[in-house]
Amino acid sequence: MNADSILRLLDANANRAREGLRTAEDYIRFSLGEIRWAKRLRANRHALTEIVDRVVPRERLLAARRVGADMGHPSANAEAHVPGSTDARGVAIRGLKRAEEAIRVLEEYVRGIDAEAARRLSEMRFGAYEAEQWLMLCGERAMRLRSSCLYVLLTGSRCRAGLEETARAAIRGGAQVIQLREKELDGAEQLERARRLRDICGERSALLIVNDRVDVALAAGADGVHVGQTDLSPGEVRRVAGESVLIGRSTHSVEQARVAVEEEGADYIAVGSMYATRTKAGFELRGPQLARAVHAGNWPVPIFAIGGITARSVPELRAAGVKRVAVSAAVAEAEDPEGAARSIREALDAL
Repeated sequence: MNADSILRLLDANANRAREGLRTAEDYIRFSLGEIRWAKRLRANRHALTEIVDRVVPRERLLAARRVGADMGHPSANAEAHVPGSTDARGVAIRGLKRAEEAIRVLEEYVRGIDAEAARRLSEMRFGAYEAEQWLMLCGERAMRLRSSCLYVLLTGSRCRAGLEETARAAIRGGAQVIQLREKELDGAEQLERARRLRDICGERSALLIVNDRVDVALAAGADGVHVGQTDLSPGEVRRVAGESVLIGRSTHSVEQARVAVEEEGADYIAVGSMYATRTKAGFELRGPQLARAVHAGNWPVPIFAIGGITARSVPELRAAGVKRVAVSAAVAEAEDPEGAARSIREALDAL
């Protein structure tokens, strides 16, 4: 290949990579409302331009470009006019795959010119692989989480109607997220319960989150894992699970909320405790004022107020800016868990 051919190859693949990344970025931002990955893909687009400009000045790439003679030009490529899929998620995934391939081509052809640029391109390509994993496994889950307002935590020993029936009743009453919270059981027992709840949630389009145990969440096929301040951090969970599960983080101050979202990359946060609670020993009472302060941060993740919440306390929380709540005893210990969940959901929906 002559020099102009190499320049055209670099130009075409740089354009293809940026276009593929942008296709996925816009779907994630506008269809899923997910900011964390949209920002990462945008940063990669900008970094890609900077890397290519470092290797070859942009003017040289533009001078070598032959638009009319390009085999991919619509006039020479009938396939470009064939109607494609209307599945927006599929379009975004194909965009990422094009970007991955194009970045690999760039990486190989610049390796002998600039080793540092090739290294950065390699990191970018693996980042695109992670984005594809997240979009395939968690994109739809993240959208469902964002549309959820009632999250119910269940411990078998506290469920008056039994764990599984309480889960079914809570979902019938309007719960969209169920968390298995079993602090006293060993891993095998947790896994057995998680698998049963996974089936119940799957039948009713609810999300299943496992408290603390990322291994149990992965083995059970749960939608996510929730960690407290003394557990693994969201970053450590991702080193184990990759981008295959949603990750929630308990927070008890504005600073903890900021760190969880901005530094740790949590998919959602729980903020509390709003009121006195029997569910968690040694709870930190923070009150609705903390919920107001955290919501003022305008962080782009779902925020669930938690701790001692009942249907009667929802109006006060709504006045503090709360749109989502997580409850446990109010549903699990109720004589009528379906009715209890419905009362909370109606209180949330009414305001």
